[in-house]
Amino acid sequence: MSRIVVRYMHGRGLIFDAEDYLKLRYEHRIVGNLIGIPVSHPRNVNQQGMPAALTSCELKFLLDRQIIQLVDTNGALQRVPSDEEVHTYFLMVERQKSELHMPVIEKRLEAFRKHLPKIIEGKRKKLLKAGVKEEDIHLDAEQLVGEERARIMQDKFDAMVQIPLKYPLSIGELKESSLELSAEESVKYRVFQSLWHRGGFITTGDAFGCDFLLYPGDPMYFHASHMVHVMQGGMCQKLDAKYLIRVCRLSVVVNKLCILAYIDERTNEVHFETLEWQGNVDNKGDNF
Repeated sequence: MSRIVVRYMHGRGLIFDAEDYLKLRYEHRIVGNLIGIPVSHPRNVNQQGMPAALTSCELKFLLDRQIIQLVDTNGALQRVPSDEEVHTYFLMVERQKSELHMPVIEKRLEAFRKHLPKIIEGKRKKLLKAGVKEEDIHLDAEQLVGEERARIMQDKFDAMVQIPLKYPLSIGELKESSLELSAEESVKYRVFQSLWHRGGFITTGDAFGCDFLLYPGDPMYFHASHMVHVMQGGMCQKLDAKYLIRVCRLSVVVNKLCILAYIDERTNEVHFETLEWQGNVDNKGDNF
C-alpha cells in the first residue's frame, strides 16, 4: 500500500491533496485542521478549506502505523524552475484559460442562434437596400454561425487564473523528514494513542482550553462530548481545588464531560478519570 505524502513545512505537516485528506478522515479517523480558504466560498470567513495541517500527535501516530510519508519539500520548491517546467506551467495556464473561454463562447453563440432568423432577415433587407437582387441573395445559417464563432474567438474575456493547491509539476526525489517529540508532546501522544484505540474522533482542544476534544462520530456531524486534560506530572501532580472547579465548570458551560488523563509511572499505562460537576444547593455559601 502506497503511503500518503505529507509535506513538513515550517514545523507542521500539511496535506494539499483532498483525496488523501478524506482518506485519513474516513478510514483512519484523523481530522487535522483545515487552514486554507474554500474554493467555492473564497470570501466566507466561517469556513476553511485545504490545505489540512496535522498536529504532532497525529503525525506521530500515522508515522508509527506507516500510513504517511513525511517529506521536506522546502528546498525543492524554493529552487529556480527549469525552462521545461516554465513551459509546462505556461501550457497549463493557457489550457485553463481556454477551458474558461469555451463556456463564454457557447453562451454567446446560443444567444446568436436564438436571434438568427431576425439576423438573417436584417441582412437580407440590408442587401436589398444596397441594390442586390432577391435571387442573388444566399444567406446560409451555418455559415453565419461559423463567422460569429470566429469573431468571438478573437475577443478577449476577463478570466480568473486558477492557482493550483497541489503542486502540479514534478518535484523530483522526495527527501524524508523525521519527527521528534518533546517530553510534553510524548505524554500527549501516549494519551492520544490510547484515546484513538477506544474509538471516536479526536481533535485539538485549544478553542475550549483543553488538550483534546472527543467526538462520538465525525466532527462534521457531531458535537464534542468530552474535554480531555493531560496531566503532565502523572500521579504525582497535585491538583488544587481551584483548578478542579475551573475545568469542571468549564465543561458544564460547554455541555461536555471533563476527563483527566495521566500515565501511571508504576505500570506505564494511560489512565482516565471522569469529573462531573454537581451543584449543591445547600452549600451555596461555601468558600473555596
